[in-house]
Amino acid sequence: MDAQKYRKYYLSQNWGNNSFSIIKYKTANQLRNMSQEEEIYIRFSNHPLVKTGKAYWINDKELCIGYNSRDNPEIYRPIFSYKRQNLLNKVNSDMIKSKTFWNKIKLKYLLELSKIKKLPLDCSSYIVRFIY
Repeated sequence: MDAQKYRKYYLSQNWGNNSFSIIKYKTANQLRNMSQEEEIYIRFSNHPLVKTGKAYWINDKELCIGYNSRDNPEIYRPIFSYKRQNLLNKVNSDMIKSKTFWNKIKLKYLLELSKIKKLPLDCSSYIVRFIY
């Protein structure tokens, strides 16, 4: 998943009911005696929140630092994190490659299906084969 999809599916730019509102952080205009291009370049490249990946630029004076739920303001969602997504991708690929992980999952489902007395064990094992 990338940042654009994350914002469209889950946050304030989603196609549905727009259940999250953006939290903005206004930056101070501390850079004086520079051309506008130099000021924008320095501001965009050097803000500490952007450097740490905790915010992104909305325009040249505002940062987005996260999102709040409109229904329950206590629910907070951070901005999309590429670092976090890369870790999740690695974990997911490791799970897919791990046969012991999937064998444990299949065993759990087989045991649960075997509790259903009307379902033959052959059918249960056949159903479990469809798990990844």
